[in-house]
Amino acid sequence: MSILMRSFYLKCLTPFAPLSKIHPHLFKRYSQAVFRLKMNEAIVLYEEGSKKFEMSLRYANPELNIDRNFNFERQVDEPINNFLQRIDKNISNFLMKKVNRKKKRQKKDETPVEIPENNVENNRIRFVKDQVVLNGELPCKSILESSSDVKLIIFDTEYVLKQNVPFITKIELPSSILIDFPTYPSKLEGTNIDKTKSTFNWYKNKTRDWIHVGEGFLYLPKKSDLGHRLKVSCVPRNNTQCGPIVEIVSNDIVQIGPGPCPFDTRHAFTNEKLSGKSFRVTSYNILANLYSETSLSKDTLYPYCPQYALSMDYRKLLILKELIGFNSDIICLQEVDSKVYTNDLMMSLNELNYDGVLNLKNDMREGLAIFYNRERFNKLICNYSVMSQGINLEKFNTLWSKIENTNVKEIFMNRNTIIQMIALQSKENPEILIIGNTHLYFKPDADHIRLLQSYYGLAYLHSFAKKMKEENPSCNVSILYCGDFNSTPADGVYELMTQKFIPEDYCDWTTSPVQEHVKNVSIKHDLNLASACGTPKYTNYTATFSGCLDYIFYQTDHLKVEQVIPMPSEEELTAYTGLPSVVSPSDHISLCVDLKWSK
Repeated sequence: MSILMRSFYLKCLTPFAPLSKIHPHLFKRYSQAVFRLKMNEAIVLYEEGSKKFEMSLRYANPELNIDRNFNFERQVDEPINNFLQRIDKNISNFLMKKVNRKKKRQKKDETPVEIPENNVENNRIRFVKDQVVLNGELPCKSILESSSDVKLIIFDTEYVLKQNVPFITKIELPSSILIDFPTYPSKLEGTNIDKTKSTFNWYKNKTRDWIHVGEGFLYLPKKSDLGHRLKVSCVPRNNTQCGPIVEIVSNDIVQIGPGPCPFDTRHAFTNEKLSGKSFRVTSYNILANLYSETSLSKDTLYPYCPQYALSMDYRKLLILKELIGFNSDIICLQEVDSKVYTNDLMMSLNELNYDGVLNLKNDMREGLAIFYNRERFNKLICNYSVMSQGINLEKFNTLWSKIENTNVKEIFMNRNTIIQMIALQSKENPEILIIGNTHLYFKPDADHIRLLQSYYGLAYLHSFAKKMKEENPSCNVSILYCGDFNSTPADGVYELMTQKFIPEDYCDWTTSPVQEHVKNVSIKHDLNLASACGTPKYTNYTATFSGCLDYIFYQTDHLKVEQVIPMPSEEELTAYTGLPSVVSPSDHISLCVDLKWSK
């Protein structure tokens, strides 16, 4: 969000007229997942020390045309016979319903189907270990302690107990599925699963038959999928086991996308992945769901944007398509919701050989994320710092001691602003990158706070760069400092980064209310930094504010700019009044640049 947009949260302004039409995608509807259990396996889920356990099994009776899953949750200390009687009751009740229906249709000369009684007493339903029926007075825990040696017999069917195999407890498909936009299980939860090792298959269906159309976690719907529903099946796996297949069908059919997006034009410059001494960097404030779906955003901040296009269920499809199309080696994101990182970004980008790290702002649900291409880089270390908790940081503590205004110190200390850092070593070159990612304080009259925060970030990154150089003397070490700095090129942050010095009489020290003025304080550093994308006219564009707030600062000692990916035209930005829109998922514009090691 822009400086001005965020200030709306602090001031009471006259709202714009709200949109009256609400897109149907706002109303989430999800299909029920179907589990395909194997005929002769009973799945047991039990966590050591828990008072409960779960068991799922599939019972089939061809004579009655029955093939059904049964699920049980029981206490570990209840007698085995109690559990067996529950199994008997659930299955017998279901059989009885089927028998009663069949009787109504049964011919006179047909043999009636009988439901056996006292199945537990007569050992028709029993647990067996080493061919001996288990004592029904024993607690169920005795089954869990040796489940691999225990079998469950139900009438004439024998079940092998499979304890704590990979098991999916929740899976959903997105409410919006669009042609040429990546789709995937938007929620995938379970136990003992390694999602990266699990198997996914995609199908489409317009009538009755399901047609296989793709494999893998990500699927890109094609024009030929238009009007079809999609189904994904997943075999959950880990290093040693696989669990029961689960399937889910989309509620909505595949639909046409929003048309050409501004990033489509930009992707023409990033069709090819880089190699050798060149690498591509993207920085992007993706507008957290935490902010976009509030009534304030819908009715006041972005009234020109259809409400369905403010929903993260819709926006994340555009965000992913944009990021994937850049083919970047390093991606720095701001305003990343924790659930979006886990369920959407991490899972999808991992499929494309990215690894990542997320750091939240203290107790907030959004923060910063860095992804990197693990085919080209090794992660050495990663870390982050809450700036207000790190005032003793070397170099910054000297500056901090010079500030006499307690109001300024209090404001700085009350912020949850963080700096995120990851050190990456190139697999192709003797080079190490220290990558910083941040999102500075947004309040419009807080230029002085942003100056302090940006310098803190520099000191923090510089300390890691020195450490990496000491540990890797044969490698060049370079700093990248990315993020939403909430500062225009005319402000002190840009001056500090590129000119290395802010004097005592610099205007940013006194643009705040008089009680927050900073006196007798200057800042300097010795890093040679430049803005890789220059100073675009806009990196944030809304109906009421537009300007350059985002930067990728790079150390010029060993790096040079090879290509800056062109920004969208003003005509594209104003086509829907402002950002976000049906074709632009954030109020910010992503920065993308190709850098090259110069030696």
